[in-house]
Amino acid sequence: MPLSPPSPDAIQVGYISQTEGYISGLSIDAANNYEKTNPGTVYIFRDGDGKVRYLTINQVNQLTTKDLLRTDPCSTTPKPCGPPTLNFFGGEGIGAEGNPIIDSKGELIAVDIVNGGYGYQTPPFVQVIDPCNNGSGAVVETVIQNGRVVNAIIVDSGRGYLPPPQTAPQYPALLKLKEVIVKNPGINYNCGVDKMDVCSVRDGREVSASNGTVLSYQCDPYGKISSVKVVNGGNYTERPYICIDTETGLNATFIPVFEIIRDPLTPEVAKDVVQVYDLVGLTVQGYVGGKPYYGNVYFENGLKFAGTQNTGGTPIRVFDTRQDSIAQ
Repeated sequence: MPLSPPSPDAIQVGYISQTEGYISGLSIDAANNYEKTNPGTVYIFRDGDGKVRYLTINQVNQLTTKDLLRTDPCSTTPKPCGPPTLNFFGGEGIGAEGNPIIDSKGELIAVDIVNGGYGYQTPPFVQVIDPCNNGSGAVVETVIQNGRVVNAIIVDSGRGYLPPPQTAPQYPALLKLKEVIVKNPGINYNCGVDKMDVCSVRDGREVSASNGTVLSYQCDPYGKISSVKVVNGGNYTERPYICIDTETGLNATFIPVFEIIRDPLTPEVAKDVVQVYDLVGLTVQGYVGGKPYYGNVYFENGLKFAGTQNTGGTPIRVFDTRQDSIAQ
C-alpha cells in the first residue's frame, strides 16, 4: 500500500515567548497572524531530517511538504559505524544539540554543547542513540539556565561506543576537570586525614591519574562527604574516577564534570587533546595555520583573533579563508 504524502497542514512552526516559553504547533496561517502583531519573530521548524531551523516569516511562507521528508528516505546502503548521536527531548523547549566525546575505552566521557536551544522550562532528557548497537548504557542529565541547556552531566558513561572514523569531521578539544558532584556521600570517612585523588585502572591496578588535579572536600559529623572542590583541574582524555585512600570510609561515589575547551590556544602535548566527532556541524569561525578554527573569537581594529580579549599572551589571528591563513 503506497504511503500518502504529508498534508500541508502538517507544516507547523513554533516561537519563543518571553512569558510562556516555547510555543509550538502553529500553522503557516497562524504564524502570519502572529507576525502582524509581533513583527520580526524568529520561527522554529524541525524538518524531516530532525534538524531544527530558525526562520523569518518569509522563509516560513516558503516551506512546502518536501521540507517534512527525509533527505534520503530510501537509502539501503550500509552506514559507517561511529560514535552515538544525542537526542535532546522534553523540557518544553527545542533546539539543544551536542557532540559526544568518546574515550579510547569506548565510554562517553563528556558532551560538547554546541547549541543550548530555547525555551526549556525543565532540563530536557538526552537519548544516546547508537545506530550500530555497539555501545549502550550511557546516562546523561542536563543543566539549564535562562531556558537554554548549558551543561550535560555524564551520570553513567556506558561502554562499547566507537570513536569517530578518521575521515569524519572532527575538531580538537581539551577536557579540563572543573567540578566533582557527590553522587553518594558514603559514611565514616576521616575528614582531613583520608586523601582524595583522581584515579584510573591500569593493568588491573588502581593508579593515580591526578594530571595536576588538586581536590579538597568537606564532611559532615558522620563522615559523609558533603562537597568536593576542584582547587586545580587537570586535563583528561579518558574518564577517571574519584578515589579516597581510607581505612574507615565506605561507599562514596562521585561524578567528574569537565570543561570543554575547543581549539585550545595554549600549546598542549598531544596526549592531552581529544578529537571530537562533529556530528552537529559546528560553524567554522575561520582558519589558523591552514586548519579550521572552531573556538571563541573577538575583534580588534576590524581584525579577528582567537580566544577572548583577556586571554593574554600573543594574539592569534583568525583568517576568513584557508589560503590567507597559510600565506601569513
